Amino acid sequence: MQLEFAQEEGDCSSCETCQPLVQEAVLKPADCSGSWRRALAAGAALALAAVGVAGAVALRSGTFTEPSETQGMGDWIGLAVEGSPYQTYAYAAWSDPIKAGNCGHIRIQPKTGTTPKLETATIRCTEADGFKTYKFPAGIFEIGEQMLVPPKVAIVGVSNPNDMSNPTQSPDWTQQTLFLATRGATDFHMKYCFESDMVHTRVGFVLDSYVTMRDLSYQGIDTIRPDDNGALCGGAAFETKGCATNDCSSDVNNGGSDGRGSVHVTIENVRLNDYYFDQDKKKVGAPIDGNTQCEDYQCCFCKPNGVRSTQVGIYIPESRNHRGTRHFFANNVVSRSNQADGINLHGKVTNATVQNTHFSNTGDDTYALWGANSAPTGVTFKNGVAVSPGIMRPNWYGVCVATYGLKEVVFDGITCRSPTSATAIIPPWGGGQSFYSTSMFVFYTSFGAGYPAGNSLTIKNFTFTDLEGTPYEESNGHKNKPKRGEMVWTNSSSGKKAPYYLVDQYNVNVIVQ
Repeated sequence: MQLEFAQEEGDCSSCETCQPLVQEAVLKPADCSGSWRRALAAGAALALAAVGVAGAVALRSGTFTEPSETQGMGDWIGLAVEGSPYQTYAYAAWSDPIKAGNCGHIRIQPKTGTTPKLETATIRCTEADGFKTYKFPAGIFEIGEQMLVPPKVAIVGVSNPNDMSNPTQSPDWTQQTLFLATRGATDFHMKYCFESDMVHTRVGFVLDSYVTMRDLSYQGIDTIRPDDNGALCGGAAFETKGCATNDCSSDVNNGGSDGRGSVHVTIENVRLNDYYFDQDKKKVGAPIDGNTQCEDYQCCFCKPNGVRSTQVGIYIPESRNHRGTRHFFANNVVSRSNQADGINLHGKVTNATVQNTHFSNTGDDTYALWGANSAPTGVTFKNGVAVSPGIMRPNWYGVCVATYGLKEVVFDGITCRSPTSATAIIPPWGGGQSFYSTSMFVFYTSFGAGYPAGNSLTIKNFTFTDLEGTPYEESNGHKNKPKRGEMVWTNSSSGKKAPYYLVDQYNVNVIVQ
């Protein structure tokens, strides 16, 4: 869709031409008068800052161009807007030196920006014992592909973007290091998991061994979950190395990597999908006509929801080596939205800790351990908050915590704020059951899940409420299996009840402390 705007003073009081920009939260309603140029002069340049530096839409003089829904990975590279307060740096300018292993003072020229002024910035690299640390300044750093971060590299921003005492409070972006996607998934029918090249299909970071990401933010611009990512193959802001498909059935790996599991990876003090969230939050969970024709799959969430996000926040994929991913650590991570899961640890995972996290508004499970038959061990989710699981595909699928096969995991201090399942959609394949907000924890045997002999799944110190903070009580729940509008509670092997259920009565040793 392309709309022409008046080049000189003129009347658009009917808002026929300005209204699309208002709907996209690019222009404020008050700006919807006069000409395009007069709106900019009146201060709309500041309202357009996010678009100009990030590329939610392409803007040209007198023209607004919106990506077609059939474009797939929309190449939404934004034109620099005069007056934008944020300094923006092209992808190649900052990524090429890291890929090449250059170290020292790396000077890069910004594309746009007036804060503090348009000037060359410096990425300061230091090296010790073979490890390189790239210290980034404040600014917006574009990313347009799935970048493989070399081993023994730390990418560190200017400061911690999170206040965990108030995790939904956005930081002052002029004082932050933000990596901003310039492309996003917009087409339900695009090839995503089964494309031949992940570098140019997905956008985000793939972390090799001994890599650290710290004190930074990331914003994706995916507005839909592609159909062939329904069983989840990735698309996270941060992934470790692994296969492009969730079962390694193709020979393609993520980020052009070797597909072998990463070791000693750290993600700390990171904020996801918050830069656009204030503009997009009214679209979270909003009904879209014709988008829930799921009985015959005519259109089961086939239309973009318009909430710019990544597919997943953090994802460990299945890997090609039998030892998988080991020694993974995520700490102090906040995410405002995801088209699919919040955090999903898949395949062979050993010694992984995810702690002090706050993830809201997912399109699937918030925290998931998907070991399949690889028997992950030594996995701990600690002090995590999950809010509105599944809401990006409302009433369809998702709970705060889910497992799909494991050998050993501990869930300690998890808080779940979930809606009820009163209006849940019953999928045609679900045997009459819903899979949306049925309980706090669900332990599945689908997606290749296996729970070998000697497995243990420990739950302790949980908090389970509705979205207003009212606790769910066992007395108001349902026993052992889902029922619309009621949360499932089950008696564990340790004799204590908790809000969980087993989809099949499989030999899962649940210990509630």
